[in-house]
Amino acid sequence: MSIKEYNAERDFQAVARIWKECGWIEDDKEVAALKDFLEEGDTLVATLNGEAECVVHGTPGTVRYLEEELKLGAVASVNTSHIVRKLGFAKKLAARLLSRQANAGMDVSALGIFDQGFYDRLGFGTGSYENWVNFDPATLTVDYPFRPPRRLSAENYRDLHSAMMGRSKKHGDVNLDAASAFKAEMLWTEKPFGFGYYDGPGGSLSHFIWGEAKDEYGPYVITCRAYQTRDQLLELLALIKSLADQVTQIGMIEFAEIQMQDLLRKPFRTRRASAKGKFEQIISTSAYWQFRILNLESCLSKTHLSGPAVKFNLQLSDPVEKHLENPQKWSGLSGEYIIELGEESSAKPGQSKALPTLKASINAFSRMWFGVRPASSLAITDQLEGDQALIDSLDTVLRLPRPHFGWDF
Repeated sequence: MSIKEYNAERDFQAVARIWKECGWIEDDKEVAALKDFLEEGDTLVATLNGEAECVVHGTPGTVRYLEEELKLGAVASVNTSHIVRKLGFAKKLAARLLSRQANAGMDVSALGIFDQGFYDRLGFGTGSYENWVNFDPATLTVDYPFRPPRRLSAENYRDLHSAMMGRSKKHGDVNLDAASAFKAEMLWTEKPFGFGYYDGPGGSLSHFIWGEAKDEYGPYVITCRAYQTRDQLLELLALIKSLADQVTQIGMIEFAEIQMQDLLRKPFRTRRASAKGKFEQIISTSAYWQFRILNLESCLSKTHLSGPAVKFNLQLSDPVEKHLENPQKWSGLSGEYIIELGEESSAKPGQSKALPTLKASINAFSRMWFGVRPASSLAITDQLEGDQALIDSLDTVLRLPRPHFGWDF
């Protein structure tokens, strides 16, 4: 195996073949959109006999941590051809990408997973549960005036990308810089539909929905949406409700600010009546993204908490170091630190005999710090260990909103 920077002229056809083998793209139109996807960001390939057989692609962005913006290195794709599976190509290539992200000044990294376990070996910890809601738009109880929206298509990708970047932000919300990759995602949408309102400054797109219209009566799947205010969110819900004359089911990730069940008429009765049918109305949940800290000192310097300050030793382990070949500057975060969490937080190398000690993997520490799960929970299910008084103090100081990315990648 040889790791190289992606060169479009040399590697594109091999990368397209890999994506086809993985089932991610099929026809020539989807292959063409792959060029847009790879246009911006950082792409590495692992070659065998001089030809790319594994590819990873990362793109820069930001993620909100309370009121701070952290630099994010998103791992947007990891693809391995069928002939080099189980040989460690993906782990080594992804580890190299993480090292490059850290050396480029990224605070954190994140990715979507195909299943739990694989990316744990690179220091990623499981993110929050996301609720997927399948509902009949006719059961929406939203009472908000309907206004005809504008139709949107992939030609409007810059407008949609700008609206995503300018949308209302909460703890955990992600922005991705690459407009070309957003264009590719829109071009890959099967039977697309898009509706929105140009109410922003200078007539810019302010709020919209985008997704797939699978059949005449649905299900319609909303894959992307943006809004800036409460009224804009309510207007999007009114827009969704307006589809009910024809569409029997809408599927989407639940809006982070609300519980959709509050806005559905007789949700349990509807669920029973539709059980096991084509248009089953149900709310399901899964944790399909993962997250890890790349720069501990930087992340903690941007951590401002309202609870009583907690100071402790941290003995941190980072499994990514096992998969890094010839690391430069960054080789993971294993080590000993003195941590302070409070209104002003910090991480400094060292240990103090006067302080209690927390032992943790970077996976578990990242989850605790980001607010995915409290220390007391991670002490049961993950690699996190400390005396009960310290665990209780961490539970108190790290009372954070549950993070949601709001942007799938």
